[in-house]
Amino acid sequence: MTVTSKDYGSSTGLPKKTRSLCPECGKLLDAEILARDGKVFMEKTCPVHGKFSDVYWSSEKQYLKAEKFAHDGIGLHNPCDKTVKKGEDDAVHIEIDGNRIDMLSCTAIANVDLTNRCNMNCPICFANANHQGYVYEPSYEQVCDMLVTLRSEEPIKCTAVQFAGGEPTVYDRFIDVVAKAKELKFAQVQVATNGIKFAKDYEFLKAAKNAGLNTIYLQFDSLREEVYIRSRARKMLDVKMKVIENCRRLNKEGLHSPSIVLVPVVVTGMNDDEIGDIIKFAFDNADVIRGINFQPVAFTGRVTQEEVSEGRFTLPDLIRCVKEQTDFADEDDWYPVPVVAPISKFASSYLGENKVTFTTHPHCGIATYLMQGEDGTVVPFPRFVNIEKFSSGLDAIADKMDDSRFKKLHALKVVKLLNSCVDESKMPAGMTKSSFVKMITSVMGNKSKEALASFSWKMMLVCGMHFQDSYNYDIERVRRCGVHYVTPDCRVIPFCAYNSGPEFRRDVEKQFSVPLEEWKKTHQKQAAELEEALIVPKDE
Repeated sequence: MTVTSKDYGSSTGLPKKTRSLCPECGKLLDAEILARDGKVFMEKTCPVHGKFSDVYWSSEKQYLKAEKFAHDGIGLHNPCDKTVKKGEDDAVHIEIDGNRIDMLSCTAIANVDLTNRCNMNCPICFANANHQGYVYEPSYEQVCDMLVTLRSEEPIKCTAVQFAGGEPTVYDRFIDVVAKAKELKFAQVQVATNGIKFAKDYEFLKAAKNAGLNTIYLQFDSLREEVYIRSRARKMLDVKMKVIENCRRLNKEGLHSPSIVLVPVVVTGMNDDEIGDIIKFAFDNADVIRGINFQPVAFTGRVTQEEVSEGRFTLPDLIRCVKEQTDFADEDDWYPVPVVAPISKFASSYLGENKVTFTTHPHCGIATYLMQGEDGTVVPFPRFVNIEKFSSGLDAIADKMDDSRFKKLHALKVVKLLNSCVDESKMPAGMTKSSFVKMITSVMGNKSKEALASFSWKMMLVCGMHFQDSYNYDIERVRRCGVHYVTPDCRVIPFCAYNSGPEFRRDVEKQFSVPLEEWKKTHQKQAAELEEALIVPKDE
């Protein structure tokens, strides 16, 4: 059976039908998303394990607002998939409980796991590094094939890749794969890291930057050591500060450091009271920190429904915490990821080629841009730009761009639309409409970091991405996922299917791995280095 949008997820409003999974047996179940007491719940019943109910979004109002910006993509084909025989359908899909689930969105950003080895033992790591009893580590040649796969996707080629793991910086040829990604013309090359290697080895950081590393997604749960001891089983704050210091050193040497995006995993009762402090910290270090991506914890492994209910932190909870802890933004200042889809739609029509379009499911993530003026006052981007008017207006312009003779006219219409959507009187101190336009064009160009550094105000992207677990699993989110993994046999798998639900990660890693003890015999130096790194000092 193939699940299509005609079957599920095509309706708007509440209640609505979707499909989910049983948290106990993984069976595909019919599910209902409904509103109750101002919140949105997912409810489903397994014939064997009974009824499950979980908060999907803690605000019905925010859920319905996000839904207004839904856009379906044009699908994804993978001609490099080594599991597809010649002449077979290469449309990207996955199988769950005997059902074929077709993908609707292109790869907005791809994860390439370089290894499952790590120099830490984090209790909340979904990759569960160092505990499987085997080593998953694609060869350099396999990684090159994986990167070529992403650049060969149709009809929209992937332009952003993030190296992940395990801890990707322990991969022996990390610098080489960064350089290879740049050679293949990935516009964005990122690494998701705990920061240890970049903190201890400045020359390694410099080499990564010179190879083409654009962004460091830095694990950053807290500004308190006690939180790291709980979440990461050791003190880590000094490591985070050293990474920031080393990136600043790159800037001082004229090398233009990779941008840092802080990535806090948010757990209710552990660090949800620090959200405001982390945002303020990011502004204090805005010369190297460009954004924060809060990630509410996903419940994987054996947990009770009571534990899920007590610990669940949803995207509206993030909105509430930012308001309560900073007063920088309120619920009207946040938008879902696909709000920017019309920008890509216009660019595709204007340039005559398909561009990456963020048709991610509207309930996967939220974001806002915060601007800090000369006087220190923070103003959210949506306060002085009418986001909904600009998004719908640009969508309408793109729909009328069939005739290439009028491209310049349509471009002028976009400028006129933007001007009509901007209220200069509400901008932060030091910003004018002309400087705002300059900022927009510079961010889109190759000199974005240099140009942004010249402004007297600061800009910070604050977003939240809530990855799924078996309790809130929504097949419609999987189909519209824009964050994909690529495997050594060149398959493309959506993030939430790779790490939760059916958990393709386990099968992929076992297929392309060697037993840990066997690996140690042939990699004695690396094994010794990792064992030494995992020894936590007594005072930690």
